[in-house]
Amino acid sequence: MAARLFRSALVLGAALGCVTASRPPLSSRPGASRSTEATAFSIIYGYPLTQFALTFDSVLTSTGTNVLISQETTPTSNDTLVVRPNVDTLYSRAVLDLSQVDVAVTVPEVDEGRFYVFAFYDLWSNNFANLGSLNGTKPGRYLARMAPDLAEIGFEPAAANESDYLGYINFPTAYGLVCPRILLENNTTDVDAVHDIQAAIQIDEVPRPVDGTAIPALTFELLGNGTLEALAARQPGSWDDTAVRTLFRVMAGIAPFNMPYDPQQAGLVARSFAEAGIVNGRYFPPSDVDFSQVGKLVNASLSEVAKQAESLGNHWFDMPAALSGDFSSHYSARCLLGYFEYLLLASYEALYPSYSGHGVPGLYLEPNESYILSFSGKPPVRGFWSLTAYNSANYLVDNPIDRYSLGDRSNITYPDGSPVYGGESSGHSASFSLLLQPGDVTPPDNWTSNWLPAPVGGGNFSVNLRFYGPTKLLAAGGRYEYPTVTKQAAITAKPRPERGEL
Repeated sequence: MAARLFRSALVLGAALGCVTASRPPLSSRPGASRSTEATAFSIIYGYPLTQFALTFDSVLTSTGTNVLISQETTPTSNDTLVVRPNVDTLYSRAVLDLSQVDVAVTVPEVDEGRFYVFAFYDLWSNNFANLGSLNGTKPGRYLARMAPDLAEIGFEPAAANESDYLGYINFPTAYGLVCPRILLENNTTDVDAVHDIQAAIQIDEVPRPVDGTAIPALTFELLGNGTLEALAARQPGSWDDTAVRTLFRVMAGIAPFNMPYDPQQAGLVARSFAEAGIVNGRYFPPSDVDFSQVGKLVNASLSEVAKQAESLGNHWFDMPAALSGDFSSHYSARCLLGYFEYLLLASYEALYPSYSGHGVPGLYLEPNESYILSFSGKPPVRGFWSLTAYNSANYLVDNPIDRYSLGDRSNITYPDGSPVYGGESSGHSASFSLLLQPGDVTPPDNWTSNWLPAPVGGGNFSVNLRFYGPTKLLAAGGRYEYPTVTKQAAITAKPRPERGEL
């Protein structure tokens, strides 16, 4: 009964919008109509749906929902499905449709010391629950279901001897994702071991009693027949009325069953949707919407989010914990970060610091230049860390040696040539440096292991640090000193003298 009431509340709240509280906060502009402001808010709220479609439309048309698909290799520079991918883990993924059934997720045995996480996301990209190595997850069966009560969103342990499951993953939305990520120690000998773990993951539908709710099954057609995919790459503040109409028509059919899990927010969001013309499963464009004002409102709101990035020292920045991964009611942050890095993990699982030197985002190299990243010591993590380079389109940098990242599983060395990781160095931490240099400018042998290629010929690019299982030392105000970044001439091997030269 509780589950039925909860689902009915989502439907009625979205369809009627019958609340008296004010709308969600959004940067306002003098003279903007209520429908204009509501349209801007609804774009910000709904944008993650375009990324969901871009990433998972192909899944819906091939395997369908509640079926696990596993990645066999890490991404390369030829892969453009996901922006700013990592090359540290092998992914599996399943689009979950809980409209008619529950779903049992079997977590297999994973060798001790290997990082892994089963990340659960609602439809709007909130990473609201995680199982994995950091929280000591036990192998076994866990049940994903629509939350029986608004107060029980997330992981709920099962009572001892009272269930066939070790715990429950209570979803706030009818549709969502589970994305297992398993650390790959190397791309040669460890691949088969990770494949074996992936093969042991199980996703099984579990029938449940019919409760009378009429939530539609998640299909390619319900998600817009592919019409949302092109919108994902367009900045939300630049959309015209056609783009807005495309998104809102899909939202109208989906949002009533996938509203926020905060009861007050659900009402506020439903009211804004109604003012934007999203009512009773359809979109009715209000006549007084000023789309030039809509774009300005969206951009102003996203700009305010960008200003909230926290300094970590030495020009490295990251978003506050509340604005990363599990966004709650921070819809503008969810929109902005979804545009750049869709499906972030919650901050207790991972941090994603980026470099912005002297107020300018990203990095730039001439063909004969390089950057030196000087680390004060090994980053203090309970999982692993890496540094990855991306081109100006936010995909992996194409380079002759097919190296896309460096980190704690790489053969990086200290200045004296001894390994930073492995062997006798395990308990030792001292300063070391990494080299960012165009991929067509080969450094001397003593730098080869520490070289992360930048774009061939130079140009614009960016880098991300990734800290999985971050300690408090890495947070803003922590004691870890982030790497300094210094531009200099490219480091090249001295040419050998020709025969006869002195």
